[in-house]
Amino acid sequence: MEMIEIFEIGIPFITSKFSYSNAKFSAIPNTFIKEKEISRLLESGSIEDFKNNVVSRDFILKGENADELQKSIDESLIKIIKMARDDSPKKVKEFYNAYIKKIDSYTIKNAVRAIIEGKEIENNAFLEKTKEMINKIKMAEKEEINLIFKEYGWNIDINKPIEEVERDIEKQAVKFLIEVKLPSSCIKARDRFAKTLIDLLNLKAILRGKYYDLPIYLYGEGWELPIWKLQELMKIDSISEIVSILEGTSYFSCLRNAIADFEREGVIAFERALDKHLLKVSREIANENPLALGPGIRFIFEKEMEARNLKIVAKAIEENMPSLAMQLVVVE
Repeated sequence: MEMIEIFEIGIPFITSKFSYSNAKFSAIPNTFIKEKEISRLLESGSIEDFKNNVVSRDFILKGENADELQKSIDESLIKIIKMARDDSPKKVKEFYNAYIKKIDSYTIKNAVRAIIEGKEIENNAFLEKTKEMINKIKMAEKEEINLIFKEYGWNIDINKPIEEVERDIEKQAVKFLIEVKLPSSCIKARDRFAKTLIDLLNLKAILRGKYYDLPIYLYGEGWELPIWKLQELMKIDSISEIVSILEGTSYFSCLRNAIADFEREGVIAFERALDKHLLKVSREIANENPLALGPGIRFIFEKEMEARNLKIVAKAIEENMPSLAMQLVVVE
């Protein structure tokens, strides 16, 4: 009897740290990764109609054109991630900060492109440290820029080809996620998510490189694909053969099922299939790690995909290209 009482008292004590945040994440809908909803929004006749058709407590759309709407969507996404961070236990808050740093990597890529092309650098970063770094870069001589990046933890050399620099930025952004110190109960969930993301970045780089005959820059070893396997894939020119060699991995079926779309649309079909696969993986992580970080990972990745879809739809409506939008969005 005494053992039962200790066990019953212990369970809420163990799970209470994540119970509030995880229950909240589960209660918030993921409306904008639903194909029916995205199709409905694409029927909007104007940017103003689109803005009025987005009914959401999470995404508050502001602006008169697609660029302004996209900015407001990004701002909403950051507020969502900060909410998730603030509602979560203290020991996992840095994971959410690292995730915002990953979002900031897009601003860093734009800054590097501006430096290389001799254009004005825009500072749309969300983390104060990233804003500070970019402001320093704006005032620095070109030979000082690599040192400034290094000072803030970004291992970037702007003298490399731009494609390689962008790879290094993305690689470092994922590395920040992997390096966050977390409770032992959260490490496997985080590692599976981040390292699956590395696998997907590698596969996208290989497939895109083969399709467009471009240089291929890898991101390191991920969750399922060791370096030797990636090197084997890089030696093959046939995209269908690359897909076949992936049999035995979780990526095989999603790519095989996308072959018909690939024949119509090109490599974008495989990229879309891989992004959709990561949605599936994030849900598996939430189910496997329900009492710790798993539901938080699923939640913020789904919200990132919702934000991406809304940004694509906004641009498609402005450019009157709804059919292209359906090739780019990740929906279920």
